[in-house]
Amino acid sequence: MRASGLAALAALLLSGCQALLVSAPEDSFNAASIDGQATAGDALQFPNLDEGVEQLGVESGDGSPAGELVASWSLEQKIASLFLVHIAGTNVTDFEQAASTGLAGFLVLRSNVPGDAEASRPFLSSVRTLGEPELLIAIDQEGGAVQRLRPDPFPSPRELGELGIADTVDATRQRNQLVFDSGANVNLGIIADVSPGPDAYIHERSFGTDPVGVSKFVEAAVGGYVGGVATAVKHFPGHGLTPNDTHDGVAHSSISYDNWLAQHALPFQIAIDDEVPLLMFGHLVVDSVDSEPASLSSEWVSLVRDQWAYDGVLITDDLSMLENAGDDAYADFATNATKAIAAGMDLIIDAGGTSLNGEMNRVDEAIAAIASAVESGAISQDRIDAAATRVASLRYLLGGVSRPLENADAG
Repeated sequence: MRASGLAALAALLLSGCQALLVSAPEDSFNAASIDGQATAGDALQFPNLDEGVEQLGVESGDGSPAGELVASWSLEQKIASLFLVHIAGTNVTDFEQAASTGLAGFLVLRSNVPGDAEASRPFLSSVRTLGEPELLIAIDQEGGAVQRLRPDPFPSPRELGELGIADTVDATRQRNQLVFDSGANVNLGIIADVSPGPDAYIHERSFGTDPVGVSKFVEAAVGGYVGGVATAVKHFPGHGLTPNDTHDGVAHSSISYDNWLAQHALPFQIAIDDEVPLLMFGHLVVDSVDSEPASLSSEWVSLVRDQWAYDGVLITDDLSMLENAGDDAYADFATNATKAIAAGMDLIIDAGGTSLNGEMNRVDEAIAAIASAVESGAISQDRIDAAATRVASLRYLLGGVSRPLENADAG
């Protein structure tokens, strides 16, 4: 890992996130940091961290605003703050009811943004300010095939892979500005997956098929941040491990760990070194590493936390995808959510409810299951405190960023 990695990541969560969330971006991008590498394999000899290195800023009651807030919560409130859910439509009353349970925030899909960014701003701003600190309002605004806000005329990742680094910085910045202008504050938008080829599901959403090339574009995309919008890189450990759509089934890969390092790891490691605020884990099973999907895997979390020293927010892909995969082992949302938190996830996305009541029932059942696991000792209280404090830290860092065009009544 680069020498500055651990200190910079700690600074990201503890010093007001000067680099990626609040300040204006640099005018230019320098990709020289990965230009000189001979091969992806050479770049992936990660040193282990010294034993005893602590994760800074994630202990409840640590004196930070987030730590003190989390220390004041009940166990159930802490667990509720780990969920980011989808509620259909634009009825603010529905979102007020959901937010009253203490959720981290909401996932925005097309039903939540029937107009353009300007038309969506009053509603999304109102929802964002329903919590204190402000809620996370997350959008998948990748461009191309996946875009919730329209119009989005900027080149897609596939197109950018054939254009260049400067175009990628500019397009990503414009796209993040679109997210900001809509009133949202999280873009689940940077694809770090190395495509296995044109026939793969992820191909049209990926920057390309070469690990080093994809890494350059991912680094450029991370550099295209906009103040007040946290970006996420996805889908760790790499959707390119399968040609299939994980919306349709749990994807298994027989790739060896060493081959994964050489073919799929580099874009994610580069993003982590460059202080990306959120890392999304996909529902991908690499049998050589763990029999569980990465989103439920303590093995993958250990790699990211202990070897790569990542101290940002770990977020699952939509857990309802696992239920729809046709595997009885993942048919229950509460069980999946409990496994995810036990494994080390900080934020759980769920879009599985067909109504407000349906979604909130799912969350209530998951909160009860996780609380029961804590009370039995299967999940430690420290695990809950660390996750809740990390998420609260991100909410504090994003909150209060000036949006001069917002309706004053919306905050």
